[in-house]
Amino acid sequence: MNVRKFTALIYTAAIAITGIRLNSTTTSAENSEETIKILPVGDSITDGYGTEGSYRKFLYHELTEAGYSIDMTGPNASWGDGEYTDPSTGAFFKYDAAHCGYSGYAIEEYPGRNGILETLKSGDYVNQYDPDIVILQIGTNDIIDNHEIDTAGKRLDKLVTYILENIDEDDALFVTTIPDLDPNRTEVYDWFANYRHLPDWTPVSDVNAEKYVQDQISEYNSQVKKLVETKQKAGVKNIYFGDVNHTITDVKSYLKDGVHPNDMGYKLMGLYWAKVIKEYLGTSTSSSPSPAVTTEDVTTEAPVITTAPETTTAETSEPPVTTVTTEVTPAVTEPDRPGPKYAEPFPGDVNLDGSVNTADFTALVTVLLDKGTVPIDGRCADINSDGKINIADVILLKEMLVK
Repeated sequence: MNVRKFTALIYTAAIAITGIRLNSTTTSAENSEETIKILPVGDSITDGYGTEGSYRKFLYHELTEAGYSIDMTGPNASWGDGEYTDPSTGAFFKYDAAHCGYSGYAIEEYPGRNGILETLKSGDYVNQYDPDIVILQIGTNDIIDNHEIDTAGKRLDKLVTYILENIDEDDALFVTTIPDLDPNRTEVYDWFANYRHLPDWTPVSDVNAEKYVQDQISEYNSQVKKLVETKQKAGVKNIYFGDVNHTITDVKSYLKDGVHPNDMGYKLMGLYWAKVIKEYLGTSTSSSPSPAVTTEDVTTEAPVITTAPETTTAETSEPPVTTVTTEVTPAVTEPDRPGPKYAEPFPGDVNLDGSVNTADFTALVTVLLDKGTVPIDGRCADINSDGKINIADVILLKEMLVK
């Protein structure tokens, strides 16, 4: 079974679940009057090369819809609001278009590329815009050029250190991985010339070039994660890890040209950041920022389906929880359809057919999305036995199926 495609299904399910509008407990955003300033920093993916507003429009829309007052900041597109109309639904919204993204820029300047580090310094943009949150996504052009990827983390460290030195201790810097690329697409084929030959100019096949690109992306992203973890262990409390790479799970579907996301890819990114930032805002205080945000936080958590209606009260160290409630029958009878007999329900057999297979995955996602009727036993769907049925159980079921 293709684990990456399975992960895509899980992430899509999580996004769909978080998009459901249901009665929920009051969140801190609904009573918040403080404006939160966000500075998106990066290259063309942040800028929105060929796709106006990039992920930023979806991030802004999701946060403002949740009740937050958001000010997107930066020297670019800072003259007014952008507008977006969903081509499939016709839904329309405006968004704050300001940002600090620059198409074609690398982490640090080198021959043929300008650097984000030098740009931030020359414009003093971090101090000028005084953001509460900085989102840093950079490194794709370093990958495209195959520019000294083994030491890219050191260049990124200079950039990260500069930003940290110019934001307040109670502000936050999120440093993220970069998405996978599709280097053999016609639109960007020539951009990856440095991968298409060996040092002695022996030609490299497209298949091997693509593998080499992916290896370099994996290497770079591991350096990003290690950098954040190292600084956290050194006592830096306002740096957090983001993993955008795990939102772009299908380069054919979510990349417009092999490098830049289309609106579907950008929407996944925007929803990812909205969830991460809402969790951060729900848990952080001026003296105690929230723990590091990792991929697991995003892919394993969603509004909770409990076994009985309940009112959730958040503890002081955790964000308010939006609870989606459904009834789960604790005892079951044999489902009215053919299937092997069994003595007792067992974890993973969500559809109660006596075995664990992909049909159970579909059934569990269907229950979470509240679409249709599926025979279900709480003991079977609550795979981690925490008394709740949520996306964490989907993750565990996926692990059971791919073993």
